[in-house]
Amino acid sequence: MKEEQIPPRLGLGIAISLIAYIFFVTASSLAWSFKKAFPTIQIIFFLNIISLICILPLSLRHGIKKLKTEVLPIHLLRDASGVLSYYLYYVAIRFLNLTDATTLNYTAPFFVPIVWWIWMREKINLHVWWSIIVGFIGVAVILNPTRQIFQEGFLFGLFAGILSAIAFASLRVLNLKHEPMSRTLFYYFLFGTLLTGPFAAVYWVHPSGMQWVKMVGVGLSTVIAQMLLTIAYRYGTASFLSPLGYSTIIYAAISSWAIFHIQPGIRSIVGTILIIIGGTLTYVLKKKPEKLSETFQVPDPKEKPPPL
Repeated sequence: MKEEQIPPRLGLGIAISLIAYIFFVTASSLAWSFKKAFPTIQIIFFLNIISLICILPLSLRHGIKKLKTEVLPIHLLRDASGVLSYYLYYVAIRFLNLTDATTLNYTAPFFVPIVWWIWMREKINLHVWWSIIVGFIGVAVILNPTRQIFQEGFLFGLFAGILSAIAFASLRVLNLKHEPMSRTLFYYFLFGTLLTGPFAAVYWVHPSGMQWVKMVGVGLSTVIAQMLLTIAYRYGTASFLSPLGYSTIIYAAISSWAIFHIQPGIRSIVGTILIIIGGTLTYVLKKKPEKLSETFQVPDPKEKPPPL
């Protein structure tokens, strides 16, 4: 069983991933602000159709024939797992606060190596496992598992994390197949729009003026995040980049505190520190820099930029 190699431009992938997760939290913060004003399926529909409209010019710039793919089953696996993960995560937001729901959703890095091992039969580096373990301890500290947390919202959030892990692994496979970002996102948002559209029509609730703005904001934030994350996975693997998903918990905690005035407790602070350590441990240990300034230094690329 071969050992996973370090991508030559991993530092760039890490930087892009961290920015992408800021936009993911922006979208979820806007969704959380709706409370229970709209059916979850309607929010997911808006998210997908607005994102589809945004990505269409990029996807069609070389003609519709360029959308043909030889790996449609992998696209469908990624699309189905990704859309369902989003749906369950936004349902969890209805039952839990933003930070706890996000924490559960981003248990995905814990499951990614398992999915990757089953799918690719590729040995996961020991440093990656240490990163995941430390990060997951941080998650446990924040959640403080009790009977209260094992409720409906907990299960929705946990299954969202499992499905998200499948989506991450599928995205890496698509990148290994050299699928262009524009094609990958086109299928993702098209599938999500077609899947959620009929249900959204049945349970439709008409938004007000400001709610329309927020709905559009959810879609725009999501498409930017998806584009950045898709690019990031061209410079790193699922095992190396997925632990960075823990940063979303930190962003969500900051959003809850600064915007919704929900202050984090001591457990959240301790857990956040552990999550930061877990998210960076793999990269630092693997690169073994002589100086701190060299930790995130990006080497000169030896390959052509991936297609858009």
